[in-house]
Amino acid sequence: MEWIKFLTISKIKYHIYKLNKSDTLILHNLENVNNKIIIILYGLIYIVKVFPNKELLPIAILDKNTILINYKKDNQIYYKLVALETTYIISFKEDNPNHTINTELNIIKYYKKTLKRYEEMSEIISQRKTKNRIVQLILLIGLKFGIIRNQVILIPFKLSQENIAMMTGLSQNTINKTMKVIYKMGIIEENKRIINLSNILNINLK
Repeated sequence: MEWIKFLTISKIKYHIYKLNKSDTLILHNLENVNNKIIIILYGLIYIVKVFPNKELLPIAILDKNTILINYKKDNQIYYKLVALETTYIISFKEDNPNHTINTELNIIKYYKKTLKRYEEMSEIISQRKTKNRIVQLILLIGLKFGIIRNQVILIPFKLSQENIAMMTGLSQNTINKTMKVIYKMGIIEENKRIINLSNILNINLK
């Protein structure tokens, strides 16, 4: 892989982690930990920010070649990374003696991709109506990461109500009630993984 090859040649120490589906990785903002760059090598994860009162703030859904930097901030706040499918991530220190990372790998390109993912999640969270927020999230995942087969989109991993709740900032009880309404709209089939394209064109998020 491009990142592994470059870091190895540059003699930059790195760590690779494998996250199985539903595995969680916690990132704490500790003062004695150097800032780290974390890059998704393969797979799909979502990130939520956890506050001291356990309130969750959805941050982004990240896929291959997106970047997360674990900066030193508030020690009471941490980030939770949850794998939607088998995922491999690589991490290395930002303050590395070798300063060629930015120029050699055109890291700005990957930052732009990551920022786009943040903007997409921000747009979802800005939806005031619960139904619209959930539908927009599922459509985003389907259109970005789904597989098109015979005019339907198949999401290649199960979206649990717990995952949907964390990614929308809603309670599981709210998700359960709202999903029953969404099923009646005919957008998503009963297996919760298939989205009908013919109905997507007629969706009115108002």
